[in-house]
Amino acid sequence: MPEFASVDPATDVAIIGAGPAGMAAAIEARRHGLAVTVLDDQPTIGGQILRGITGARRVHYEIWGAPLASAFQQSGARHVRGASVWARDGETLVYGVEGQTCRLQAKAVILATGSMERPVVLPGHTLPGVVTVGALQSLLKGSAAVPSGRYVLAGSGPLLVLTALQLTKAGAPPLAIIDTTPRGRWRASLTKAPGLIGEPALAISGMKLLARIRMAKIPIFRHATDLRVLGTDRAEGLAFRAEGREHRLEAGMVALHDGVVPNDQLAVSFGCASRWNADAQAYAMVTTAEVRASVGGIWIAGDAAAISGGYLATLTGRLAALDVARELAMLTAEAHAEAAAPVLAERSRRLAARRFVDALYAPTLSAAKADGSALLCRCEEVPVSRVRAAIAQGATGTRQVKAATRCGMGPCQGRQCTLSLVSVLAEELGAAVTDFSRPSLRTPGRPITVAELAASHSGQGHTGSDA
Repeated sequence: MPEFASVDPATDVAIIGAGPAGMAAAIEARRHGLAVTVLDDQPTIGGQILRGITGARRVHYEIWGAPLASAFQQSGARHVRGASVWARDGETLVYGVEGQTCRLQAKAVILATGSMERPVVLPGHTLPGVVTVGALQSLLKGSAAVPSGRYVLAGSGPLLVLTALQLTKAGAPPLAIIDTTPRGRWRASLTKAPGLIGEPALAISGMKLLARIRMAKIPIFRHATDLRVLGTDRAEGLAFRAEGREHRLEAGMVALHDGVVPNDQLAVSFGCASRWNADAQAYAMVTTAEVRASVGGIWIAGDAAAISGGYLATLTGRLAALDVARELAMLTAEAHAEAAAPVLAERSRRLAARRFVDALYAPTLSAAKADGSALLCRCEEVPVSRVRAAIAQGATGTRQVKAATRCGMGPCQGRQCTLSLVSVLAEELGAAVTDFSRPSLRTPGRPITVAELAASHSGQGHTGSDA
């Protein structure tokens, strides 16, 4: 049972997340004399992109990763591992560590919660043995664990190829890669290619990945459609259509990936505004150039605001810390402008190159294209067909579909179904959609026990009935 809430020493800035954005923000904030506490729910620093970077090197990391991790460890920032933040009460954050409910008062909060894989909806995707590609990469980086037996990787995006190469190097190559990038997508994306001129390293990195995957001789089925996981009690393989033929591959594990989206659940539960980005088919948090959120005292850095990649996340982390330093009178307006200018310029240049990647790897496994029997909302067991029926009966916005189907009312509060719901809504109605707004999220921002909730109210003047 959780212990009663403990109160940490007050801090100038609390940073939630110890990935690239969070570490960069902490380094910059400490550079300007701010007291920093970093709360992260993982046992080690790095986030997903740099997971395991402080341990034995088993996979490839970007060249900027090790210096960043080293600088963070030497920065003097207080790092609280295994800290799951789930509420904000004024200037106080509430979080749990090993069953103890804790409170931390901070003058400013930087949310650097990173990204999550876009939920994939297709027949059989909820069967045991179906995982995400990112999960396989996390196990490899964090525990040196690899799949045993036959497995396939399916979907679209650079992570698919990168993880296949990493697992192959670790001695566990996939049976095949099923690439769902549509035919003609490369040609259509060339209108965004001029942005790569200012960022040649990104183009070179992409070409190297493609060359390495060819050398690895992993079978690749391109332009695949009509994916469905085989099996009744667990995954037994994957069926799909490619190059005009039906294919069935027997495998005990199927790993799916369709890009990443902001892990914005905590920000939304704190009341920060977001808006639907039709091009990215995801929500993006509403922020200023200095990554200030719509709620006072909160900044959102890195992929938690909008997907841009690991190195760009470090830039927004620095921008957030610089703005916090100005807000807390540790930097003058002139000194802030001088320090932020080169970071803003580099960010703008790199974002222009990123537009090509976003266009090339736009979602391909959207629930909008899924069979009606595919489960869209796991918590409430709502199939795609029920969402389509609600729309046919007059629902024209996210909240109306939620009310009619209960999508998003389960324990995850829409974490796994909101984007899928919106994709079906947009596909069915197009311009007739009246409301794309993100359905509201309630505190706690993540699942907790009743005992943790009760402990969080200890000493706050509540009675047993209202706690």
